[in-house]
Order: sequence, then C-alpha cells, then structure tokens
Amino acid sequence: MADFVPSGLSPKDEPVLETASIHEYKVHWYRSTIFQILVVGGVFFCAPGMYNALSSLGAGGLATPWYANATAAAGYVFMAVLCVIGGVIVSKIGVRRSLFIASTGDIIYAGSLYLNSKNGTQWFLMFGSIVSGCTDGLMYAVEGPIITAYPEPDRRGRMLGLWVFMRNAAPVIGGAIIFALNASLDSSGGVSLKTYLVIIGIMCAGPFISLLLSHPDKVQRKDGVKIAFRKTGWKQTMVEWYKVIFSPNILLLCPLFFTSWFYGSYIGTLQTQYFNVRTRALCAFVIPWGDIAGGFMIGYFLDNKRLSVKQRARWSFVILMVLNLALWVWTAIVTKQLEDQQPVIDWTSPLFGRTFSLFILFDLATMATQTSLYWIISHMSDDFIVLSYMTGALRGVECAGQAVAYGIKSSNTTDWLSIGLNVGLIVFSLPFAWIVIRKIGVTDFKKIAFDNSEGSQDSDSISSEKEMKRV
Repeated sequence: MADFVPSGLSPKDEPVLETASIHEYKVHWYRSTIFQILVVGGVFFCAPGMYNALSSLGAGGLATPWYANATAAAGYVFMAVLCVIGGVIVSKIGVRRSLFIASTGDIIYAGSLYLNSKNGTQWFLMFGSIVSGCTDGLMYAVEGPIITAYPEPDRRGRMLGLWVFMRNAAPVIGGAIIFALNASLDSSGGVSLKTYLVIIGIMCAGPFISLLLSHPDKVQRKDGVKIAFRKTGWKQTMVEWYKVIFSPNILLLCPLFFTSWFYGSYIGTLQTQYFNVRTRALCAFVIPWGDIAGGFMIGYFLDNKRLSVKQRARWSFVILMVLNLALWVWTAIVTKQLEDQQPVIDWTSPLFGRTFSLFILFDLATMATQTSLYWIISHMSDDFIVLSYMTGALRGVECAGQAVAYGIKSSNTTDWLSIGLNVGLIVFSLPFAWIVIRKIGVTDFKKIAFDNSEGSQDSDSISSEKEMKRV
C-alpha cells in the first residue's frame, strides 16, 4: 500500500497548485457528477435531513430531553460502528444498494417518535434510534466517497457546497412544516402528532430517489477521468481497510472529527429546557440556513483560484478554529444568563436574539468546518473504495463523539461540563490536525492505492489515473 508518504519532495519545494482540465468532455446529464450529487442530496433530504429537522426541535420534539438523549446516544454508538465498517459493505454490495438500504432506517425512527409521543412506547424509541443509527452509518460511508471522488477537482468545493445545501434543505422545509403545525403552541412540551406523520411521509420518498444513482464506472466527468470501482476478495478488502483507517494522517484527524459535532447535544438540550414549543419550531426552520450558508461560503473559498491550495487549506483551518472557540466563549456568557434567570423563552423574550443567533452561528461554523475537512480528505486519494474507508472511519469517529456527548446529556448534568469538554476537545485536536493541514498544497501526497495483487478474487484492474500526480 502507498500510504500518505511524500513522493520525494523536499520541504522547500514549491506549493502544489490545482490545475483545471485542458479539455472538457461532453457528458449526459443523467450521468453527470452534479446529478449524482443531487441524488445523494435528495436521499439525504428525505432520510437524515428530516431526522435533523426533528432534532432541531430539541429532543426530537418530545417534552423532556433526557430519555431522548439516551436513545440518541445508543443510536450514535451503532452509527459509529457502521460508519467504520460501512466502506467494506459498500465495496461488496455497491453504491446503489447501499444508498437504498441507508434510506430506510430514519423512517422507523420517526415512527418511534410518533408512537412514543402518542402512547409513551419508549422501547420502540430505543429500537428505532438503533436502526436509524445503523442505516445512517451506512449512509455516511457511501455518501462520503461520492461527494469527494465524483466531482472534478476544480469544482469540488462548489459540489460540496451543493451537497450541504441539499442535505440542509430538508431541515429548512421540514422546519417550515413543523413551524406551521406548531406556531400556535406558546407553551413548553412536545410538538403536535401531525408533525411526525408529515415528516414520515416525506421520508418514504428516499428509497425511490436512491435508485437514480449511477454506479461509479458509469459516471461521466467533464475532465474525462473515469472513476474506478474495484472488486476485491474478502482478504484483500480487510487488509486494505485496516491499512487505510490506521494510516497516520487519518489517525491525526480523528480528534478533530470526534469533536466536530460534539456541541449538538448541549445546544438541543438548551432549546428543550428554555425555549417554548413555537420558538423551538422556529429554530427548526431557521437554524439550517446557517448550515447552508457555511457550506456555500467555505465551498466557494476552497475553489478560489487566486489563492494556492496551501493558502486555502491553512486560512480556512485557522479562521474556522478561531470562530469555533469564540462561539464557546459566547456560549458560556449566555449559559450563565439562562441559569440565573431560568426563563421560558418565546421569540418575544429579551434573551431570544442572543441565544437564537448563537445557535445559527454554531451550525454555520460546524458545517463550514466539516466541508473543509471533506475537501482535505479529497486531496489524499482518488480511489473510490479507499475514500469510502477514509470518510466512513472519520464519520465513525465523529459519531462516537456524538454518542459520548448525548450520553453525558442523558441525565441532568451541569451545563459547564459540556462547555468545558467542548473547549478542551477543540484545543486538544488542533496540533494533531495541523500536522495534516500544513501538508496540503506543499507535500505531494501519493494516492492511497492498491494494485489488487494481494490475493484478490474477481478483481478489476485499477485505472491508469492512479499513477498520476495528486495536485
């Protein structure tokens, strides 16, 4: 295996510049990279996206957060496992089947929220969360290589921005529906039962949309480069998987991925504790716009040809980390005010503006950070299967972080524990992530690739593009 090893460049070599394809090939819209991103985004819209719309309510829209946080923690544990091994599943059953299966679990989870809200069926809520965690883990393992390997290099940032838009259009539209159904409820408690029925109906479209996805070797890129989907025997598959997820640069990025969504349980709990129902519904509608703005802003910045790849990688990392730490200082101030006053916040309340804007900025900063991390990963390999292992493993670490975060908030622990852990994890992850970030655009990574000579069964040859230099 060719790991993340510099290909003979000295530290004084000039930064690597991203170059566009000289020739532009004609592509069929159905096989184009943008159509594939729209398909993946459409599936995410119906499945995890609508799940996120419910999550934006705090505690899935239920009256109290503690049991909902416990079930969320269990779901994230299974999600973490499926993320890590999901790449192996994708390599064996293919991208379309994987995406189809991945689109089904959130339907069960939304149904469990409905029954728990109506009848108090808590065991089914736990079961639904675990099933949802498994299918969402597979979703992340299959979407990661699609959004990083399918797009042309000079459009990768904007395609990531489009993916962010599609996945967050669901919370916006779902939030609008939730807001319309709950705007008259100016008391605390759970949302109306109709909310869950409408969301379940939208989720059911996901499996049908997944069938529109093209297999990697049928995708047509404007630069003419083919995307290879290698078939390997089980022995080689497990060897490759092990070597990828335990490669040094992946391990160095793990702390930052672990903490990237760690804040979610704390913010959701704050909403449930202090916001009334109609204000939580407003959060579900408006807050996802922060994700969309963050994804597009960083996407266009990462495609900016006036800056070198090195400058884009470093400046985006520094600015986003400073923003994340600044938001936690603001969070500490707001938390102290909420603890002192113990309000039930309506959109007419004095504390609404500073708290609500904090939630939006958290989503903006977090989505911009995750988009930039995917862009970094896309510079490490062009191999579709390798990217599925990489993105799946890192999303698994991210889900493990969420499991720990929701586990902490499954009981009424002090808010300052969550704040301290988030700040500490960010600071701890910075030097490790920087070791990788500083290589982007300077060190010419050899692509992580395998030659299928390690006992492969029914193996295809690797495309000749694997010998090309990563730029």
